[in-house]
Amino acid sequence: MSSLPFIHGNGMASAGVKSRFTQSIEKCRRLPYGFILGWNDPLWVSVLLLVVIVATGWFLLRIRYRNQQQHLKQEHETKIRILQQQELISELQLHNDQLKTSRENLSLSITEKDRFISILIHDLRSPLRYLYKNTAYLFRNWKQDSPAELDGLITEINNSTKQIHFLTEEMMQWISTQDHAYGIRLKEYFLLEIVTELEELYKENMLQHGNALQLEVPSRMKIKTDKVLLKTILRNLLDNANKNTDDGVVRIQARQAYEKIVVTVSDTGVGISPRLLQDINRYFSASEAMPGLNTQFGHEIIRDFARLLNATVVYETSEDGGVLVSLTVPC
Repeated sequence: MSSLPFIHGNGMASAGVKSRFTQSIEKCRRLPYGFILGWNDPLWVSVLLLVVIVATGWFLLRIRYRNQQQHLKQEHETKIRILQQQELISELQLHNDQLKTSRENLSLSITEKDRFISILIHDLRSPLRYLYKNTAYLFRNWKQDSPAELDGLITEINNSTKQIHFLTEEMMQWISTQDHAYGIRLKEYFLLEIVTELEELYKENMLQHGNALQLEVPSRMKIKTDKVLLKTILRNLLDNANKNTDDGVVRIQARQAYEKIVVTVSDTGVGISPRLLQDINRYFSASEAMPGLNTQFGHEIIRDFARLLNATVVYETSEDGGVLVSLTVPC
């Protein structure tokens, strides 16, 4: 009997403990899940570790991405600098080539100028020498010389001054043709009229050398050309033939050859050697000067004017042993 209250008391105490425990469980059920986990809970540690791993991976990937972007930017900038340097090198090379070309052109221009002056002095020396000699003789002896002697002397003076005049006129004409903007003036002419003008012009010069000028040009033959250029070429050919012939014959002939006209100027003079003929023909077919070939300014004029007229010039030995020059001109 004495033990029943004790047992009953323990039962009530146990019931009270269970009731408080049950209440605590119910409260925990109503709280968020994370509040019931402790620091020693394996799930919390796993979640935290996963977060750290993900954050670290993202951070590393971010660093790698930035490094890659920086590397790509540096590569791009390097390529741009390389291209700029290559362009600068190419530009410098171009300027260097242009400078080299300018230097070569300047050297060629100086050489050509010296050659031109040398040729011009050579061509002027002969008529000036005759002019000086004859005027000096005339100054000393004009009072006692006979009219016939004075007439011959004055004729020589006239021929010398005429050659100087022709040379200076042709020089100015040649200089004007060196301009790239120069345009030839094509017009149709009777060829015989041009040749007849030359005959009248060179009458006294031909008589001075004792030469006869023969013209064999069809009277109705027409040619479409620049009269100034063609007449200058023929005048120089006629002058060369007359100067290299004494007491002989100089002929000007013309014939039709398809759509071209071939004008020949031949003489019975001293002629020239086969080697010199070859060199002269090379000179007229080439565009540059030939060192060692003693050309005259008249040859320069003939070559340049012939090219302007799309004509060709060929030297050969005539049947009489002199020189025959063929000028083939489009008609």
